[in-house]
Amino acid sequence: MTDFTLANKLHLQITSLFWRSMDWLYPPRCCNCDRRGFVLCETCFAEIEPLQGALCQKCGYPVSGKGRLCEECRLAPPPFTQMLSWTSYIGPVKEAIHALKYKRNLAMGPFLAKPLVEIVKRSGWNIDLVVPIPLSRSRLRFRGYNQAALISHQLAAQLNIQHSNTAVKRVRNTSTQIELDVNKRFMNLFDAFYANPATLKKRNILIVDDVITTGATMQNCTKALLQAGAENIYCVSVARAILRHAKHHQGFASNSVLLS
Repeated sequence: MTDFTLANKLHLQITSLFWRSMDWLYPPRCCNCDRRGFVLCETCFAEIEPLQGALCQKCGYPVSGKGRLCEECRLAPPPFTQMLSWTSYIGPVKEAIHALKYKRNLAMGPFLAKPLVEIVKRSGWNIDLVVPIPLSRSRLRFRGYNQAALISHQLAAQLNIQHSNTAVKRVRNTSTQIELDVNKRFMNLFDAFYANPATLKKRNILIVDDVITTGATMQNCTKALLQAGAENIYCVSVARAILRHAKHHQGFASNSVLLS
């Protein structure tokens, strides 16, 4: 039995025991409807619609028509091998991510990792190492934790794959992405990440994040990992921002929503 297998088993046991104890001491409330006894109740969870149907085979964005790739990926293929997300960044999932990210509802990390486990299992990806999108030192000090790491560590443990919080680092403080357009998001993240060749050379990496908006963060992190000698990069997130207006994709769904 490998060291990381033992570490993963121990992580799952400690996490399960800790959250059972916390639920007993401080019964949770649904982040969406405030129902007692759940971090996200069954009724609100049932409202979540996984992304499915016609999706770009490269970036996982909804497309229409017969093409396997959205127009953006066809014209300028992103550096990662494939990217997938569980659902759209709306409704109960948006509330769950906000609870994890801004309200210190740390129990959401393990909870949101569960659907990603099934996505990765179905994908057929051959993964050697799981890494979260890193925060800058200043943002990590301010928040006290990396919400992506809370998800990725649980995901790796359930898949029995090695996990690292240090293989890739954010070496340049960046402005918040919320108010930036697509081009400025990519410029904002240029050379923001450093990946360690000693840890990554010849390995297949899974990057985990809570939300993908334009994909700028995933693409720039992927470039750093490839420069460090990684073989294939796969990306997964809990949610994906689906934009109302097409950005050179071949037909977005008409009922998609604009997200910040």
